[in-house]
Amino acid sequence: MEKIISEEVNKIINIVDGGRQLTLRECEEFLNSIPSFTTKHTIEDTRDFLKFLGNPEENMKIIHVAGTNGKGSVCCYISSVLMKAGYEVGMFTSPHLVKITERFQVDGKQISDGLFAEIFVELLRRIMEYSGDYFPTYFEFLFFMAMLLYDVYPVDYLVLETGLGGRLDATNSVEKPLLSVITEIGYDHMQYLGNTLEEIAGEKAGIIKKGVPVVLFDKRKETTEVIKKKALEIDTRTIIVENRNIEDIRCLEDDNGNKHIAFSLNSLYDKYVDLELCTRAVYQTENAAIAVAALEVLRDQGADISELDIREGLLSAKWEGRMEEVRPGVFVDGAHNIDGISAFLNSSSEIGCDGRKLMLFGIVDDKQYRDIIARILESRQFDSIFVSVLETSRSVSVSDLKAAFEDTKEELGIIGVPVKYYSNVRDAITDIITVRKSGDMVFAAGSLYLAGQIKEML
Repeated sequence: MEKIISEEVNKIINIVDGGRQLTLRECEEFLNSIPSFTTKHTIEDTRDFLKFLGNPEENMKIIHVAGTNGKGSVCCYISSVLMKAGYEVGMFTSPHLVKITERFQVDGKQISDGLFAEIFVELLRRIMEYSGDYFPTYFEFLFFMAMLLYDVYPVDYLVLETGLGGRLDATNSVEKPLLSVITEIGYDHMQYLGNTLEEIAGEKAGIIKKGVPVVLFDKRKETTEVIKKKALEIDTRTIIVENRNIEDIRCLEDDNGNKHIAFSLNSLYDKYVDLELCTRAVYQTENAAIAVAALEVLRDQGADISELDIREGLLSAKWEGRMEEVRPGVFVDGAHNIDGISAFLNSSSEIGCDGRKLMLFGIVDDKQYRDIIARILESRQFDSIFVSVLETSRSVSVSDLKAAFEDTKEELGIIGVPVKYYSNVRDAITDIITVRKSGDMVFAAGSLYLAGQIKEML
């Protein structure tokens, strides 16, 4: 570890030893500086440091979740049902929308700023004790914090979401989870995971462990075959969920005017009629179906989970930033790749509107943003589109966004759909609120950064 890093770490430790607790902002400032002095390590390096921490994961019942889309939602549904069944549940997910403490949850609640700072400093102490020139990356650091957190404050089950990919992800240093889950696989992060669906599926399938059952959603034949082949090679049982298992999807409204989704599910063991989800997102039926299959495997392993637990747990689950109605008639969705945007558009088309449909769009530059823009325009759902730069250095610029929209409109022959451009989300939101009329609905999508910035403002 370089001298300057040691000095910064010692400075933080001395502050705490002097009797002052670190603020969350101070912790985040240090975390945000990590990319300037370290790079991603091998999975062997991660396992070595986890061993130095005492392999706390060996005493945890871990459900490991990977995939391109739906990971967070599946984690949320599994956690919610386990809580309804009376278990204490930890959940580690990424990214956060508004506050970094969202990533660490116990029984559906994010940890306090004080507890975050406590675990943060404890990990810094351990790093300083570790031999060799080693410092975790941003995500590795947070993963190790999770391992310390749920070791000091044990839970009955820990639902653990991968950060990126699977095979080389820091979370894959956990060598014996109870269960592996792989959600829908699509095109995203190709610069790291590969340019074909088969290559991406191979990276996601890297979380599969010998003797650990794996639940997957059969969305695409080519990705399913990759995962099944990997599982067969190491003699691992696969539980496959298919779209044909999901039936009779309906949008309902309760006596208070709250709208939700109902559907029926043919699972491996049971037929569930009229399961309900507290969401307007039709695509969440797939994620709920994956969660139910995972929960049935846990039940096989001894978990005491009833059908009523599944029903009540699914209905009470709320995963922010996924077709979330943040204000009446204002929906925010974190869709940020082709499959996610397609699912978002399918759900938004099912939502009736008495007035106009307005869309707010923002995206980061490592996404297939021209293809995503084409998909949005092709849908012809929106009467006006408001396009904004995001508050991150990764955002696509105004000029590139404008070129992409105008070129695509010309290619598709689309006229009469005004597109306005903004240098920041706040100005775009202010303008939408100003022009919005009674009966109009607002939909925002393109990035989890956008979803988080809108939630923070509203």
